[in-house]
Amino acid sequence: MTLLFAATTSGQQRYIDSLKERLQQSGVTDYEKTVLRCKLSRAYFETDLPYALTLAGDSGQASGPDAKAWIYATRIQLLVQQKNKPAAYAALDSAMLYESKATDPIAKGMVWYRNGWLDLVDNEEDMAVSKFLKALDYFRMAKADGYAALTYHYLASIYSYGSDEKRQADYAEKCYTAALNNGEPDVLNTAYYTMGQHFYDQYKLHNQQRLLLDSALYYYNKSIQISDRESGRVLVRSNTAAVALNIANIYFQHFPPTYKDSVYGYLDKAEAIATSTGLTEILINCYGMRSEYVLQSGHPEEAEQILLAAIHQTEISPVKMPRSQSRIYRMLARVAEQRNDTKGALAYLKSYVTSNEEAVNQERIANTQRIDARYRSAQQEQKIQLLEQEAAFTQRRNILYIGLGVAIVAALAFLLISYNYRLKASMRKQALVDKEKEEVVLKVKLKEAETNQLLAEQTLMRERQERLEKELLAEQLQKQEKSQLIEMLSDKNTSGNDQLKKLIKQQQRLDEEYEGHKTDFVEVHSTFFERLRQRSGDSLTRLDMKYCSYILMGLSTKEISTRLGIEPKSIRMARYRIKQKLGLGKDDNLDNLIMSLG
Repeated sequence: MTLLFAATTSGQQRYIDSLKERLQQSGVTDYEKTVLRCKLSRAYFETDLPYALTLAGDSGQASGPDAKAWIYATRIQLLVQQKNKPAAYAALDSAMLYESKATDPIAKGMVWYRNGWLDLVDNEEDMAVSKFLKALDYFRMAKADGYAALTYHYLASIYSYGSDEKRQADYAEKCYTAALNNGEPDVLNTAYYTMGQHFYDQYKLHNQQRLLLDSALYYYNKSIQISDRESGRVLVRSNTAAVALNIANIYFQHFPPTYKDSVYGYLDKAEAIATSTGLTEILINCYGMRSEYVLQSGHPEEAEQILLAAIHQTEISPVKMPRSQSRIYRMLARVAEQRNDTKGALAYLKSYVTSNEEAVNQERIANTQRIDARYRSAQQEQKIQLLEQEAAFTQRRNILYIGLGVAIVAALAFLLISYNYRLKASMRKQALVDKEKEEVVLKVKLKEAETNQLLAEQTLMRERQERLEKELLAEQLQKQEKSQLIEMLSDKNTSGNDQLKKLIKQQQRLDEEYEGHKTDFVEVHSTFFERLRQRSGDSLTRLDMKYCSYILMGLSTKEISTRLGIEPKSIRMARYRIKQKLGLGKDDNLDNLIMSLG
């Protein structure tokens, strides 16, 4: 494992050295140097983020709108990696300003590509699609197959997990074709990952046909092979770690226990990459799979130690991970129950509740920051439009003043020369009056633009209020989940366990504060659940009804998954199952139906 990491580091250093050497060559234009610095920052972003930000941080040295568009588009990804969303949105504002002035289609495409990517990070998938498609127009114009392949990869991911099989397949195949045309190892690795995910989704959706699973493993293994063979030129190693984790999961879920060595081999590879690049989320997922393996083998004590090691990784991570911690503590409570350790289960349960509350608070703060950043971004866009209108108005006003001066001089000259020219001077004055009227009209339009800006700000404030209301509703559903968990523990033999009783009473007192809000929700949507039962023929489970409630509140797939503490792909599979129970076809929209029933 150490030798593999050393080889990867050496190969990557050769790639970095080649970029630095090109920067020193004579004849390289300033714009080409800017692009090379942006590529260097991408090579460093997983291993040395501060240095990557330094490489893409000096926009003052970038001459021209094309270079500045590249710089700011690159900084968007780096700032998100740094967990600095407000700064990322500020960089997006600057990138969009220079994109409007840029002439290089690749520079323009990069701005729209990162614009869509930022929406995807915020789970705004519908907004992301239109921006990705606009980026593709520029990349195809420039015949930039590498960047086009990366864009197709994200489009395929939007329609994964059965949300739209046809579009996922189409974008995955286009990603693969563009990557083959480009030939760069890093791009090919991404394409193999995309194709493998596509076939694995197909396998889970279509009666688990073995040919589809073999195809998924074929492309996943192609990704592993090119990552090993071209280690220094595959820069986004997180994709390789995810692929190794997926292969381990396939052998764990769909193959006999005799494939244990294969599972552990791919977990070792994923953990090695995750450890060297600081991918804590992938690392704790590896620990989780190992714990499930030993738990099935009848070794709960060993499973507990593995999960405690995962908790340690979240505690030493530079980024707080309360949602992941709550998920691990829930697994630890389950392991303690299997060991008949009631006291240990209670302790893990208390940690689970604490971590879950911290996760909710963290998500609330993140949502508030995201809304504020989008508000400032929209406000900045309004200011830019007003400045452009004001500049156009000033230019026309200056022309008007120049014309007025010329007309006056000409009129005086004509009056001195002959009385016959007075009529012509009068006509010119009339023309000036008309221009002044145009100036008045322009001022009126400017006032209307200011009014529209105020209306836009009011709309954004309403959206922010609606988001807070949805958060309140989400907290009510979370209260129901905690009540179910408390009831489950209450049903067990708790005689003499005063600590557990005290915890139950404490949780019940905290939940009483939300009763008034729950009553409002039931009164507003009193017929929603009855309509759902009638539509489904009373085939929906209690969990299905809960998913539908989340959808009615407008929560995204990722938001639902974080509320329930499960993977997003499980939510997408649940949506597919609910559509079947409600009699919907592939092309029917589940969200629209639920909104109509509510």
